[in-house]
Amino acid sequence: MSLRNSKFLKTGGIILASVLVLCLLTIASFYLFIPSRFTNPKTDHYHFRMQYVFRGQAENFSTPRYQVEYIKDVCKGDLTESPIHFHDNKDQIVHIHWQGITGGDVLKFYGLNKVGGLDGYMGLKLDKLFQFPPTITALPIHGQSLPKASEEDKYFVYIGDKDKFEKKDFNQFLSQNLEEFFGKNSILRLQREELEKEEKKSSFILNPLGSVQTLAHSGQEHATVTEAQQHEISVRKAELEKKAIEERNNLVKSVTNDNAATKTKTSAKTEEELKKINNLIGNIVIFVQPNEPTSEQIQARFSNLEPLSLSVCGG
Repeated sequence: MSLRNSKFLKTGGIILASVLVLCLLTIASFYLFIPSRFTNPKTDHYHFRMQYVFRGQAENFSTPRYQVEYIKDVCKGDLTESPIHFHDNKDQIVHIHWQGITGGDVLKFYGLNKVGGLDGYMGLKLDKLFQFPPTITALPIHGQSLPKASEEDKYFVYIGDKDKFEKKDFNQFLSQNLEEFFGKNSILRLQREELEKEEKKSSFILNPLGSVQTLAHSGQEHATVTEAQQHEISVRKAELEKKAIEERNNLVKSVTNDNAATKTKTSAKTEEELKKINNLIGNIVIFVQPNEPTSEQIQARFSNLEPLSLSVCGG
């Protein structure tokens, strides 16, 4: 009996070890093959205006198949469920809520997969994998909405505005994060990075697994933080977050629900002020057609940009 039990335990141990190894390899493959912008997303919120012109017809992004309900709690700075949105029934204006999103991600999110992976999914979110209970979240695309090109069609990409525009490489749009592609930083991302620097200056490292935090100095042992110290850190962090949001939206503090008043305020703002309010990083026109568009066709599109409006919390 003891020999039989020994063999049973040995076999069970081998099976358990194999299962653990398989799980570890599976998790490792997730991190290896899925971009970190999806596995461990960081919040952001900026905009760009996009026109997708398929054989002379511009796609209307204000239609219901592209739109989602406006998420009011986005002002809290929480991570949204999905990284990309159109809302407020506005055409052209793309809302990006996660850091590191590429142009290829945007097209795939609306059904035009030029970056690989499963057609129906952006990837897996693993930021809660090591919490209890462990959670893996699949990130579905919004839908199969964008028109598909035929073999004779090509992609021609331009960025700029009505005063100046330039041709860009379509493959760069697919692969580069949008800040890099447009050559303009997200104001909110820079503010969050500044906030992180301020936190590091205090030499306190937040512990994501619980309320106990540690004080770290080079060459010294770690010491626990008192309740009072932790409270001070939390208050300071909240103040810095509030300051960052207020600075980004200092031009729209007086916005009310009165439509007439809103229109008056909007008209009083310059284009540059509205770009700052909306954290706008650029404008793009994508032509899908057999032949390169003429200068007149390109100019017409950049002369037809969706007007910017006041945007509370960058919504």
